[in-house]
Amino acid sequence: MKFAKIVHCINPFHCLEENPSYLYHAQPITFESMHRAQTYAKENGVNVELLSINYPEDDVIVPDYFTRLPYLSKSTQTEFPNISGAKKLPIIQEIFDTILRESDDADYIIFSNSDIGVQPHFYTSVNNIIKGGKYANFIINRRDNIPKFMGDKRVSKDDLNWICNQKGVKHPGKDCFIISRGVFEQIDMNVMFTGYPPWGYVLHTIMQKIDKNTHLFADAQLTFHMGSDMVWKKDKGNKLSNKNEELSKLCGMKTKSI
Repeated sequence: MKFAKIVHCINPFHCLEENPSYLYHAQPITFESMHRAQTYAKENGVNVELLSINYPEDDVIVPDYFTRLPYLSKSTQTEFPNISGAKKLPIIQEIFDTILRESDDADYIIFSNSDIGVQPHFYTSVNNIIKGGKYANFIINRRDNIPKFMGDKRVSKDDLNWICNQKGVKHPGKDCFIISRGVFEQIDMNVMFTGYPPWGYVLHTIMQKIDKNTHLFADAQLTFHMGSDMVWKKDKGNKLSNKNEELSKLCGMKTKSI
């Protein structure tokens, strides 16, 4: 079996420190964890490219070790201007279509939120699962509620060794997707957007429809999340939340024709 080319794409968001999502503090940790894991993978013969896809205003926070994909042009503001207000949330299918177009040599695509950090051996573990041949498409759930502070000190990217040694707790959702190119090409998320569920559930459902052997690693200790903030819960029932729920019923069992 030839070595697989893996790309890992995230959607960074330039936010203020007081943003309730904790992204201001979490994203630099995520970036550095991905870079460390990429370096470790390269040392072990695993080819991983880190991708960023975002809006122009987000460029300022994206490290140079990411390959920057063309800017997103769609958002909840362009697709749902009457209900979006100040929220500018990406359309997932535009992200996926851009990845396919710009990474035509990728055998596997990893997609996760920009606040999901990875262990140093994450990519080598993913590669080993792929090489094992049992699962071609899978999800690796994060360890949740990693402490944000060591005593009175807020942890940062400089504390990655400490962070990676924290056990955290099991997370019930679906948040890090590893998808073979053949399956990725068939996915159609309609105009669902990030920021509100149930897009993770829908993506998992579509993956299972295409590949019945899609596997969920519910407690693999390979990814992590600082704290357990679920800001979307405070907005549950608002117009955007309701819109994503509505859209989920339109695309949950739909795939592209190829």
